[in-house]
Amino acid sequence: MKRYVLVVILIFLSSSAIARNVCNCKGYDGPGGACYAEPGGPAYAGPGGPAYAGEGGPCYAGLGGKMYAGPGGPAYDGPGGACYAEPGGPAYAGPGGPAYAGPGGSCYAGEGGPCFGGPGGGWNCPTVCSKCK
Repeated sequence: MKRYVLVVILIFLSSSAIARNVCNCKGYDGPGGACYAEPGGPAYAGPGGPAYAGEGGPCYAGLGGKMYAGPGGPAYDGPGGACYAEPGGPAYAGPGGPAYAGPGGSCYAGEGGPCFGGPGGGWNCPTVCSKCK
């Protein structure tokens, strides 16, 4: 039984880590928080850190980088792009949209929301909430 509990906890933690974006992190930035940016923290932006924006880093926004916003890039906001924010687009922030930040929305940053900025918050904030800003 203990083995199953451990597996469930590990799956939950790994899926939570995948859902957040340390490059434009939203959530608690204090010690132990999802957006803690000091050395060793999950949003540390220094060389080799999980949020490093230099060439080759996971937050590099230049041509070919994971945060590149030009045509065909993963953060492109034009028609057909992952960050297209018009109605029906994957980053639409209006009521009912995938990036809606109002109460009950997937990008809500108020208490109890997936992008809450206080202690314990930010672990389930979807990538679209921060990569498309």
